[in-house]
Amino acid sequence: MFEDNRISSMDFGAMSDEGLIDALRTAHGAVAAAQAAEVFAVRELYRRHRAESAEPGPGGVRAGEFAAAEAAVALHADEATAGALIDIGLALEESLPRTRVAFGAGRIDLAKVRVIVDSTRALTQEVIDALEPRLIEAAGRTNPLRLRQAARRWAARLDPGGAQRRRERRQDDRDVRIRAVQDSMAVFDGLLPAPGAQTVAMRLREMSLQVCARDPRTMPQRRADALVALADGSGGLRCMCGRGERCPRSGTPIEQPRRPLIQIGIPADSLFGMREAPAFLAGYGPIDAALARLLAEQAHFQVIPKQTEDGDPATTVDVARQESEVRAVDGMCRFPGCVMPAAESELDQHPPFGIRRRGPASRAHYAVLCSRHHRLKSLADSGKSRWRAWRADLDRLQWTAPTGDVHTTVREGARYLFPHTDIDAPPPLSTVVHRFDPEAEPRPFSGDRPTAEDLSYPLAGHLPLHGQLSRLAPEDDIPEDAPEPTGTTL
Repeated sequence: MFEDNRISSMDFGAMSDEGLIDALRTAHGAVAAAQAAEVFAVRELYRRHRAESAEPGPGGVRAGEFAAAEAAVALHADEATAGALIDIGLALEESLPRTRVAFGAGRIDLAKVRVIVDSTRALTQEVIDALEPRLIEAAGRTNPLRLRQAARRWAARLDPGGAQRRRERRQDDRDVRIRAVQDSMAVFDGLLPAPGAQTVAMRLREMSLQVCARDPRTMPQRRADALVALADGSGGLRCMCGRGERCPRSGTPIEQPRRPLIQIGIPADSLFGMREAPAFLAGYGPIDAALARLLAEQAHFQVIPKQTEDGDPATTVDVARQESEVRAVDGMCRFPGCVMPAAESELDQHPPFGIRRRGPASRAHYAVLCSRHHRLKSLADSGKSRWRAWRADLDRLQWTAPTGDVHTTVREGARYLFPHTDIDAPPPLSTVVHRFDPEAEPRPFSGDRPTAEDLSYPLAGHLPLHGQLSRLAPEDDIPEDAPEPTGTTL
C-alpha cells in the first residue's frame, strides 16, 4: 500500500540539502497517510462491532466495547491509544469532513488532526464549518502547539458566548493518572479545573517553603516530595539540612507517614543481597534490587513457593493465601498488553482453562484479569463474544482474537520471583563489572527528562469526545460490583 521499498532505496548521501528537505517532506506525508489509514481502519472495525452488539446491558456486549481490545493486541499498543484512534476517526466522520480528506491525502499528520479534533469539541456545527478551513490551512504551515493556540483564539472570536459551555463540558474530563517511564520513575499528571489546579499548586509551594534555606533540594524536588507528603498523611516536609535541632524549622509538627499500599515481588536471594536481579513493582514494572531492599525495611512479607509442573507445592494453604499467591505470580492482568496490577484485578476460574483438576483448585486453575478483560472472557465463555482463552501450560495463557490471531501471555510476576524461569531473557554479562567513580563527571542522557509520550501515537491524555469510549482503557473501567479498595505491601 505504501512505497516502503522506494523510500528505503533512496541514496540520501548523494542528495543536495534541498533534495533532503524534499525527501523529508515526502516521507512525512507518507507517514501521515499511513496514520490516516490506521485511524480509518480502526474506526470501521469499531463501527462493525457496534452493529454486532445485539445484547446491550450487563449480560451482553456493550456497543463496540471490545473493538479497542482487538485493535490494541493487533498493533501491540494499549487500549487507550486504540480508543483515541477510534474517537478521532468518529469525529472526522461526523463533523470534520475537510480534515478527513486532508489527513487521508497526507497533508496533515495525526498530531495536528488531534489538535483540530480537540479544538472543535463543544462547538456548534455552524462554527466548526467556519473554523475548519482556517485550521487546515494553518496546520500546513505551523506546528501543533502554535496551531492549538490559534485554534483557541479563533474559536473564542467565532463563539464568544460558548466559553462557559465549553468550560462546563471540559470539567467533565477531569482526571489524574500515572504513566511509567524508565529508571524506576513515573510521570504523574492530570487535568483539573483551573481553580482546583491552582489550589494544589499553591499548597505544594507552601509546603516547599516549610524547610529552611539550607535544605539541599531544588524547588521542583521539594514540590515532588510535597505531593507525596500530601498522600502519605504526613502533611509536611522534613528539612534535609542535616542540622537536627539547630534547624530553625525543627519544631514544625509533622505526622508519621503511612506506609505505601503497594505490592513488590523480589527473589529471595536479591532481597538478602546475594544477587541483583530486578524486583517487580505492581502497576509499574521492574525496579532495581537496591530500591526494593530499601522499601522492604518497612514491609510485610509473604513467601511465594515455586509451582511445579505437577501443580501447587505439597502444602496445604487457605484460599485467601492461595489467591494472594496467584496475584503475586501473575503480577498483572493476563490479557495481551494489559498492565493493570494484579492487586487491582480479579481472579478468574471459569472455566479452568483446560487444566484437568486433581483434587482442590490450585494456582493452575486461576488467572488474574482486570475487570474489563474478565468481562471479555466471561462473555467469551458464554458464547457472546468471539474471543477464546485457554491455557497452553502452567505458564502460558493463549487468547484467540475474533480474526483468528493467537496471542500468548505469561505469568509476569513469576519472571521476577523466579528469575531462572525467564527463558527469553538474555544471559547475564557476568564478566563485565561496572564500578562507580565519584570523581567522574555525570554523563547526561536522554532519560534525564523522562517522557511518557509515545512517538508512534502522539495521543497521551486524549479525552474522548464520545461518551461510549470513555471506559475503553482498563484503568478507567468501573466493575459491575466494585470491591472495597484494598492494598498489599511487599
